[in-house]
Amino acid sequence: MRKLILAAAAVVAAVAAGLAVAATVKTVNIYDSSFSPKTVTVTEGDTVTWVNRGSQNHQVYADHGQFVSPILKPRAKYSFTFNAAGTYGYSDELHPRLKGTVVVKGAPPTLTLQSSAQYSVAGDKVTLSGIVSSHKPNEQVQIFYQPYPAPNAILRTTVLTTTGGAFTFTVAPGILTTYQATWKGAYAAPTTIQVQPRLTLGKSGAWLIHAYGGHGLAGRYVQFQRLNTSTGQWVTLRKVQLNSRSGARVAVALPKGVNHLRLAMSVNEAGAGLLGAVTQPLTWVQK
Repeated sequence: MRKLILAAAAVVAAVAAGLAVAATVKTVNIYDSSFSPKTVTVTEGDTVTWVNRGSQNHQVYADHGQFVSPILKPRAKYSFTFNAAGTYGYSDELHPRLKGTVVVKGAPPTLTLQSSAQYSVAGDKVTLSGIVSSHKPNEQVQIFYQPYPAPNAILRTTVLTTTGGAFTFTVAPGILTTYQATWKGAYAAPTTIQVQPRLTLGKSGAWLIHAYGGHGLAGRYVQFQRLNTSTGQWVTLRKVQLNSRSGARVAVALPKGVNHLRLAMSVNEAGAGLLGAVTQPLTWVQK
């Protein structure tokens, strides 16, 4: 887990650095005799600013009309942001002998990943979703998972993006699990889902208790609690040890009338990789 967290931090830092670079602005000086530099290389999303350093008016005009500046008087500027990779030739409309080139390289691939819930009950469905930077459908995204205490991430599935480069995948973690997504060598910042054990309480003659989590809960203890309506506090009536099947069948004496009941398991009893858990109150009328 520590290795994955450290790797994730490095990935986030790298992505942040990449975003910082992608926001750069490069300057081309316009002299009366030439553009300087004559060829400039940028990345998708970068901006080029032309500055008239000469004594005459100039006008920047792309060969295929992708961009055109107003007439630039001395010391005037014009900027254009390039959002598509390619090679852009241009000239000075007022002095056609002056020519230049902008080479735009494709931006490095990036993707996002998020989960519909940061906390869940063991076995509940959680949706992972994200978007790839190409915003294209049918891109292959690999999703990895690392359930506690696995030392490394494991390939879970490969999904295809849909409209706009979006992808989704449904998981049902049973224990603390970190998910990661990768596409074309890029990694999303990982997302971690913390998990509570699933506790159930029913009745068939005796009270039936069951617990489920990503690791066995046999031998663990669950508290059978009743609400004291006069104090508003939950009182533990029985501390029940789970059997080899992570269940128990117990008899509990209840006062006549309406009883509000629940089960509780502490984080220490749940064990590493699981949170503590409390069930929704169950109303029982004892006759």
